[in-house]
Amino acid sequence: MRYFRATPAVYADICAQLDAAYGYPNEATKTLRTLPLAADLPSDGQGRVCLAVSAEYCEFNLPSELLPQLIAAGLVEEITAEQYAAVVPNVGP
Repeated sequence: MRYFRATPAVYADICAQLDAAYGYPNEATKTLRTLPLAADLPSDGQGRVCLAVSAEYCEFNLPSELLPQLIAAGLVEEITAEQYAAVVPNVGP
């Protein structure tokens, strides 16, 4: 697993980019979106959305292109399992 946090606005922009690239919502597969809504995710004390994602997902074409750029720009922060667990109780590293 890899763990990230970003402001809700940045997260929403990322979701919109991924959804557009992957053609979601998709009537045929009944898939609505690529990632969960920000409102459905835990947030830290500063209001940043925290997300746990499989390492394999991060290697797909678009995420593997976007993530390094977003991290380098300071828009997304990769956090440790311990930092994520501090926000989401009962989730161990």
